[in-house]
Formats: sequence, C-alpha cells, structure tokens
Amino acid sequence: MTTTAPIVDVTTETFVQEVVERSRTTPVLVDLWATWCGPCKTLGPTLEKLAREMNGKFVLAKIDIDANPEIADAFQVQSVPTVLLLKGGRPVDGFVGAQPEKKIREILEKHLGPGVDPLEAALAHEKAGDPASALMHVAELADQDPPHPLARAHRARLLLAIGETEDGRAEYEALTDQEQDSDPGRAAKGLLALQAQKTDLAPLLAAVQQAPESVAARLALGRALLAEGRNAEGLEQLYQAAKLDLRYNDSEPRRALVEAFEALGADPAVVEYRRKLSILLC
Repeated sequence: MTTTAPIVDVTTETFVQEVVERSRTTPVLVDLWATWCGPCKTLGPTLEKLAREMNGKFVLAKIDIDANPEIADAFQVQSVPTVLLLKGGRPVDGFVGAQPEKKIREILEKHLGPGVDPLEAALAHEKAGDPASALMHVAELADQDPPHPLARAHRARLLLAIGETEDGRAEYEALTDQEQDSDPGRAAKGLLALQAQKTDLAPLLAAVQQAPESVAARLALGRALLAEGRNAEGLEQLYQAAKLDLRYNDSEPRRALVEAFEALGADPAVVEYRRKLSILLC
C-alpha cells in the first residue's frame, strides 16, 4: 500500500508483529475482508479515511481472509467484513458487516478518546501554507450528505483564496444565510469585496512613489495588492497608511486592516499585522 497513513496490509507471517505486538503500544483496528465481498468495498474506504483523519491514534491492519485463512480461523470469522479493535494484544471491541461512519467513529472514540475534527485537520494544510490541499480535503467534507458543518463556507473561501474567483463566487452565492453569516462565510464575502477592487497596479505604485505620505494612495495600493493575492505586500501598505494617520477618513486604515484580516483568515501574514496594529492602537 503506497501511503504514509497508519494503514498496513497484514499477512500470516507479519500478523504477530504488525497486530498483536503493535497493539501493546498502539491500538490496532483489524479489517478482515475479501475481494469478492461487496460490503467490504464500501467499508474499506471509510476505515482508511478514519485512520488518516485520526493520524496515528490507531493503526488499520487490513487482512485478506482468502490469502490468509489461518488468521480468519484464529478469529473464528463467520462472515466478512469483520472488524476487531485490539489493545494490549487482545480484542476489546468490534463489529460484523458494513457500518455507517458515525457508528464506527463512536466505537473508536469510546476506546481512543475524541478524534481530531476532520475540518480542523483539513484546514491544517492551509495553515501549513498549502491551501490547495486544504481545499481538496474540505471539498470532500462539503460533498458529504449532510455536509460537515461550515465545510461549504470554507470551500467558497478557499476557492477565492487561491484565485478561483468565479467558482468561489458561485459557491458563496449557493450558501445558506446561516453559512454566509459564519466566520468563513464572512471571510469569503470579504475576499469577493477585495477581488472586486482589481485594477492596474502601475499607476497606484507611481502614486505612492510620488506621494509616500498620502494615506489615500497607500490605501488604494494596499487594497489592489490584496486583490491580486499579494497579501503581505498589501497588508504592509495598509499598515503604512495606518502609521501615517490612523484616524484618516473615520479610521479607514484601521477598518481596511480589520476587513483584510477577516478575509485572509489563516494567512501567516495576518498574525504579524494583527500584532502590529495592536501596538499601533496602544
């Protein structure tokens, strides 16, 4: 199996080491399956998804009973799929037949404690600087029936964050009122507002060069840079405007920064400029 997730294919030869011994330190979920088994094809991907999501809280050991009949005999398997959770070298729970994800999750959390929220796990990719991977995982949650809470709003936001403006707009407009009013929904709205300000940067750059003390010029340039996805540069221009005159036009520099923070969400530059604005406000 070509994956770095905590999933292993187990044979009779590796069973003691990979299942019995390993379960003494890490719980092992044994999936006894067969190639001819229809429910196994439904259950397998669900178990693999949970193994990846919980990221090391348990190991998923997949065992083909036709290739390893001795293991099936040892567990007295009557039908497949049969799933057993081993801890300390012995089974502590399990089930027979394909089960819904919610039921499997309840069994795992009963013995392993609460798992990582799958949406948080997906958004961790964005925090690590990979919004495209975050979008891929969030989209899976958004397409579930029912969708994972807030996954659809985050999908709209992430589409806009990576520059897929039209798709992001369509996703945002399809959100419910409650989703649009959520944090990621408001962020998506903010990104749409930013991207609506796309314009030719050359004259704005020239205006700042000619009048570096102009708050209005820096605000215009900052917003245009943000519209192009040049977030750190855009925030710097808005911050410079705030440094020049924080109260300009009814505190427009502060408002522009706060709106940008809400729109950009997990962008690493937001943390830095939040801190800078806090110092300035003090």
